[in-house]
Amino acid sequence: MDATTPATTPPRARRSPLRKLGCALFATLALVVLALEIVSRGADGVLERRASTAGYVAPEEPAQFDVWDRLSYLTLEYGSPKRGLEQGSPRMGPHPYLGYALVPGWKTPPDAPKQASHNALGFRGKETTWEKPPGVYRIVTTGGSSVYGQSESGDAAIWSQILEERLNSAGLGRRVEVVNLGASGWTSTEMLINLGIRGLDLQPDLVIVYEAINDMRAALYTLGGEVKHDNTHWRATWPVDRPSRLERLLGKSRTYLLWRRYATPYAIERVDLGFYAMTNYKRYLEDRSIRLYLHAPEAPPELGFEIYRRNLEQMVAISRARGAQVLFATQALPRWHLAGHPDEADQLSGFERIKAIQLEVASRLDVPVCDSAAVVERELEAEVQARIAAEVGAHPDRPRAEIVADLRRPRRADLLFFGEVHPNDAGSDLIARAVAECLLSSSLLPR
Repeated sequence: MDATTPATTPPRARRSPLRKLGCALFATLALVVLALEIVSRGADGVLERRASTAGYVAPEEPAQFDVWDRLSYLTLEYGSPKRGLEQGSPRMGPHPYLGYALVPGWKTPPDAPKQASHNALGFRGKETTWEKPPGVYRIVTTGGSSVYGQSESGDAAIWSQILEERLNSAGLGRRVEVVNLGASGWTSTEMLINLGIRGLDLQPDLVIVYEAINDMRAALYTLGGEVKHDNTHWRATWPVDRPSRLERLLGKSRTYLLWRRYATPYAIERVDLGFYAMTNYKRYLEDRSIRLYLHAPEAPPELGFEIYRRNLEQMVAISRARGAQVLFATQALPRWHLAGHPDEADQLSGFERIKAIQLEVASRLDVPVCDSAAVVERELEAEVQARIAAEVGAHPDRPRAEIVADLRRPRRADLLFFGEVHPNDAGSDLIARAVAECLLSSSLLPR
């Protein structure tokens, strides 16, 4: 080739259409990820400003979420803004012997609609000491959520606190202190353990046992397997997060958190007390048509009811061994709160069976009984009947059956009981009054 002949330029390799498409998709994906990272972090700021606004009520159900709620860290990590605000400072925590227990020193935010606080010992209400002060008559109340105080407006409204005030105004000559040992969801199994390893160390003079419905459900529950002597068919082990190094790294990405929140059951498993407190409860959460009590139509297992009897007997024994008297107070339950439940008949008959066991143990072991349930349920029924009559008079054209159905439904905040065994402030005051009257007419209190 002559030196003056121009060199031929080699043709440029053409990029294949698939490669172009791949590059475009990668660039689009990168932009989407970047946008999600930025917008999600911006949503945190939106929710922070909302939470600082007086009267703000954080949403809990997805139908209530707007786009900021859906993208915020609280929702991605805890399932909803409401649960995120709660779980940022959890009310309950794992306990090696009790499954879970109240977190010591916990309290609700100042603007929470229902105020609650735990003392430094891990009990609901005001501070106290393990040592009983001289000259004090100390009572401990033990049970589940209706002792803890799940639906009342604050610490002063729970019935154990009102009971203390009523007894101290009765002129007994000794100051009465009532310590609340209740925790939501506990059965007599946790109550027995808690009483043995913590409650009796408070040196109580009197132990009041107020629990039935959780034991009824534990006795009937077979979704977690056959009923077992240690109640492990019912109570699950509290899950503790132990993320791997990779998971901790991925957790810094909002895109990963979005996938985990909306494509996996992580959020439900993380924050739902019913889920992680009850064995195999996930099946019920995923399919609400599943019966929780799979023995039907056969008779429920006897062992579950024997567990309740055993636990009552042992609570009485260890209390007396430490010099404390015991009082059984029956638990009030507006029966219509269970209406329409697929296991309604099982639960109602089981609840009566539990109450009968309580009365039988009391009779055999000479334990006094306060039938607070009869007092409360009688007054609640009178309230409902008066409300029905008033509504019928005010709205004569409205069908009576519709009025009755509206009043006989759970979760009405304007009746004495908000849901099942959970009283509002007025219902809690009624329980306290019934128990106080029983105590003041008995020989249990100092004179």
